[in-house]
Amino acid sequence: MKVTGKSVRSLTQILKISGSAKQVRFTVAIDELDKALLSKLGFSKNPDIGECLIPTVLGKYTAFNANGNTKIRKDLPMEPETIMYYGASRDWHGGIHHGIRTRTINKYPREYIAAPSEIFQILEIDNKKFISSSELNLDDIEETRNVHVSNIMLECFNAFEIFDVDKQTIVGPTLKRLQWDILPKGEYPWEKSKPIIDKVINQIDKKDKKVIEYRMRSISLRNPDFLATGRGGFNGYFVYGFSSKGVYVLESIHLDNATYIFNSDWESLSQLSKNDIINSNLPHTRIIHNKKWGYSVGRAIDGK
Repeated sequence: MKVTGKSVRSLTQILKISGSAKQVRFTVAIDELDKALLSKLGFSKNPDIGECLIPTVLGKYTAFNANGNTKIRKDLPMEPETIMYYGASRDWHGGIHHGIRTRTINKYPREYIAAPSEIFQILEIDNKKFISSSELNLDDIEETRNVHVSNIMLECFNAFEIFDVDKQTIVGPTLKRLQWDILPKGEYPWEKSKPIIDKVINQIDKKDKKVIEYRMRSISLRNPDFLATGRGGFNGYFVYGFSSKGVYVLESIHLDNATYIFNSDWESLSQLSKNDIINSNLPHTRIIHNKKWGYSVGRAIDGK
């Protein structure tokens, strides 16, 4: 029996179907899915057993799962915040000049609600391929997580089945994360990386696009020899590598996000979720987008 609907508010329906099962997975048979949906989620049209990723944003539940949320704290006093934008100004002779600007405005503090970063993975059950959630425990203490996973499954597939891990012996294979597309190693100056960036930012507002191009071009001018583009829930994220220096720069198309500089191996970095990357114990530097951003990024890359 399948769990169906647009969303759930509680585990009532799920507990009724699952019976005595406590350790479960929520699954959907791949042969019941449109190949276009697989690609939209971030998988290939014929995914391999063991692949896993954070699903692409399709609606509000997958958006929260991939990006988290921000709560505006109007109960707290406003604070100054520096923002970067593309605008125009006049010189002493009345001429108009366009370029990247920064300004400081007062804003209510934002409280970031971390993204759950739940994954979909490919399993084989009775010689058939399934998209599956991670293993879940249906105890009351896990209700918030279980409701969230139910809702991202319903948002993506409109229905799912519940598999009893103990009775049906579903064993999780070694995971092959598909969060990044790693491009061939070599130099990535702006003229080479710009077409790659353009594919991601093509639909963005023109002024915001100017800001993103400025950031990406500034990093490209440092001659990275490695470029990885985010996939699925990491769509819009880029990692520029400077292998000889052991430096990797995480930049995104989201204007409010900071730049992160990591001094660790790419393999370790690529296996982390966004929350783990931002909050991990890996050595890193967080650089906000203010007037000193370009200078700070250059120093961080050059190790000065």
